[in-house]
Amino acid sequence: MAKDNKKEFEETIENIIEKNMIEIMNTSFSRFSKYVIQQRAIPDARDGLKPVQRRILYSMWNLKLRNKDQFKKSARIVGDVLGKYHPHGDSSVYEAMVRMAQEWKSNYPLVQMHGNKGSIDDDPAAAMRYTESRLEKIAEYMLKDLERKVVAMIPNFDDSEYEPVVLPTLFPNLLLNGAVGIASGFATQIPPHNLNELIDATIAMINNKDIDVESLMKYVKGPDFPTGGIIHGINGIKEAFKSGKGKISLSAKYNFIKNKKDKTIGIEITEIPFGVIKSKLVFEIDSIIASKTISGIKEIRDQSDRDGLSIYIDIDEDSNAEAIITYLMNKTKLRINYDYNMMAIYKSAPVLLSLDKAIYAFLEHLSLINTKGIKYDLKKYQLRHEIIKGFIKVAEISDQVIKLIKESDNSKKGVISALMDKFHFSEIQATTIAELRLYKLSKMDQIEFQNEKKYLEDLISNCKLLLNDQQEFNKYLISQLNEIKNEFGKERKTEILDELVNKEVDYKSLTKNEDFYFFFSQDGYIKKITPKIFNSNDLSSFRLKNDDAILYYNKINSLSKILFFTNKGNFFILEAHSLKDNIWKELGIHISSYINLDIYEKVIRVMEVSSFDTYLDLILITKFGYGKKIKFSDLESKIYNRKRSCISLKNEDDELVDVKFGNNEKDIFILLNNGLYFLINENEFSSTLTLKAQGIKLLPKLNKTYVVAFCTISKFNKILMLTQDGVTKVWNAVDLAYTNRTNRGTFLFNILKNVNCTPKNLEVITDSLEFIYTNKNNEVTEFDINKIENNNKKIDKLSNNYIESNNSGYLIQHLKIEELIDVDDEEKKKLRSYYLKKLDDNKTIIGNLKETLFQRYYSLKEETKYTNSPVNFKHNEKINLFELDNNEIIETTSNSLDKNSLKNKQINLENKLKAMDNIDLDSIEEKVKEITKK
Repeated sequence: MAKDNKKEFEETIENIIEKNMIEIMNTSFSRFSKYVIQQRAIPDARDGLKPVQRRILYSMWNLKLRNKDQFKKSARIVGDVLGKYHPHGDSSVYEAMVRMAQEWKSNYPLVQMHGNKGSIDDDPAAAMRYTESRLEKIAEYMLKDLERKVVAMIPNFDDSEYEPVVLPTLFPNLLLNGAVGIASGFATQIPPHNLNELIDATIAMINNKDIDVESLMKYVKGPDFPTGGIIHGINGIKEAFKSGKGKISLSAKYNFIKNKKDKTIGIEITEIPFGVIKSKLVFEIDSIIASKTISGIKEIRDQSDRDGLSIYIDIDEDSNAEAIITYLMNKTKLRINYDYNMMAIYKSAPVLLSLDKAIYAFLEHLSLINTKGIKYDLKKYQLRHEIIKGFIKVAEISDQVIKLIKESDNSKKGVISALMDKFHFSEIQATTIAELRLYKLSKMDQIEFQNEKKYLEDLISNCKLLLNDQQEFNKYLISQLNEIKNEFGKERKTEILDELVNKEVDYKSLTKNEDFYFFFSQDGYIKKITPKIFNSNDLSSFRLKNDDAILYYNKINSLSKILFFTNKGNFFILEAHSLKDNIWKELGIHISSYINLDIYEKVIRVMEVSSFDTYLDLILITKFGYGKKIKFSDLESKIYNRKRSCISLKNEDDELVDVKFGNNEKDIFILLNNGLYFLINENEFSSTLTLKAQGIKLLPKLNKTYVVAFCTISKFNKILMLTQDGVTKVWNAVDLAYTNRTNRGTFLFNILKNVNCTPKNLEVITDSLEFIYTNKNNEVTEFDINKIENNNKKIDKLSNNYIESNNSGYLIQHLKIEELIDVDDEEKKKLRSYYLKKLDDNKTIIGNLKETLFQRYYSLKEETKYTNSPVNFKHNEKINLFELDNNEIIETTSNSLDKNSLKNKQINLENKLKAMDNIDLDSIEEKVKEITKK
């Protein structure tokens, strides 16, 4: 036994063939890919069927399962397909057969099935032993010409049977029912289309072989899905029809249900997008209701029955139904993008077909099978005609023929030979006569045969006409197509609208308008607290992790957005209403539940935004002294819970220190870690930059020192500093002097060895500023800012400004950015709209000037709104308006930090705004016109 095994092993070793693995994989995968593409997943352009579908229909045809015949068990059909044509799993065959029977997946199902065939809720079909099937009537038009031998037949997998290469379909099934498939390196996704439109387009191509896609689109409007729905925009359809690829926006169809008071109380969805599973769609909407993401929806009910689909959304009477359905369209599969990818097998290769190529491929096939069919009929008619001529001749000499048959030997061959020799019958005539019984020969009716002969001659003549006259052949094809259209044609289900879909959601009308308290901690924990809970608890009992502190808190509105900036130069926006409620004594929800931050990335600034429509600018400064100014409105985004960059950090160790507001009227006070400071004018930033820009180098190269805090200040601000160890310090802005950007900074305070004097926060003192820290017992504590002494002497640990704490906390500036002030002011509206119009060349300068004045007016008003600080200026009445220098229209004092000069030039904000209002824009316009003429 061992010797036999050894011998077998040696023989095996000798038969091993060494070959390069790359070559083997290349050859094998190529064969596999070709098989999958041609024999499994991609449909044929001619009949629109994959091999498994074709084999199922052919097997059912051979089993005599016509539409008028009895149903047969599906298991019997599957067994026949497996045994004869498709040696694969029974489940794949049955699933393909079930799909061809589901009316929500095909415009015209090809299989009629009794029993549970699944549902639009994605319920599975009953097992094949329980269901029965037969062909649909329209499927017979794909198979009936098989008897005329118009398509090629090839051997099956074991050469025991023959199967058709393609079915002789008489309608464009590829476009009619569509197809979905994923092959090796290729995929196809073809939507269903309307039969009437396809046949009209095919007839148009018969009449004009050079017809283009644009002309065909007069007939084929677009996809027609069995589930209906609405297609928005025709550009996607045009692109798909021209190139074979495109994206189509498809949405559900709905109705608003009103009560007797004509108020909308419900939304009924009657049609859903193609391919969407109804039960999952209902679950999606129900999840939105449960999460209370939007207000106004009470419940959702699936009311679908045998009469049709119905999903009912019960809404509050006073809610905005239009906003609700728009939101649901955006957030659920009530609207989808259907990817059109018309890949099909054409001339034995996968080809991306445009509309005209797809119709041409079918028409080419239709012409070929009809030509072969007519030739087959002609041959049949000619054969019968020859036989009939023999019968007519026999009828004339029947007695002689009978006598000859009786006298000849009994062999059939002898009779045929005698008939051909004596009466000059052809071989086919003699053979047919020899096969007849004698009593039939004696009763042959010559008149009947003469009538049949004439009928056959007409048929033969018609066949020859169709084969020789292209116009007659075209008429024949058209009549054939019209026959199918008249019998099976139906109205389009899917509506096509020219206008694009409205994706703008009115979130304000979907959100319950309420206030709540928002807390954000240093470690990234968010708490949403109701006013009732907030008012019934003491701040000291607010729960935080050990060594954590409140970075920001404020009473905010549910309609607002919450804007976050991180030390890595990013920002992101959360919708206030999307936050989950918390109780007072829980830690809250970590920011990572809403957005993914990188390791070592932390939030440094938070603010509430009710509108980005403002003329405020933001100043951003980094640890290594880079800075830039951006427009606050540039931060607006409709994408929430996603990070975006607001400044590019070229050095991986660099960080964004803080962000502050500016408006071209401020100075920038920058503190370094070693107690030095820089004071520069905001106009060092010549212009606002894009979000991705790095900015300019504000400060010289800093050796072992870096920026730790900064703030934007006006001339009479008081500035409060907080250090890491809880030391506080107040300065008056007027006591600070401008510094040169190129020097090493100016001394501000001494750094003590036993106290961490590194600045942590720097804020302008306003009515809304709060100082909140965590004491030694880890209790949240508020410190009265008014008690902080304005002390310019050396910082001392023993001073009253030193706070014993577990975490020194943060200076919290309660910021809420709102829409432009006084936007209803008619004069300001006029200025704004003036700029937005398309101005001709002579008015461009005027428009720019008016817009600039308008922005300046509001930025000044916003200045006081967010800092509660007076701004110093004077109105220069001697201005030369011809110079059109807007910076001189309102002149800021050049020596603004000169303590003595400021005392004589204090004018409050009201006077400044009044000075702006007194500017005669009409006179400026006239003078500009004079300048442009010169």
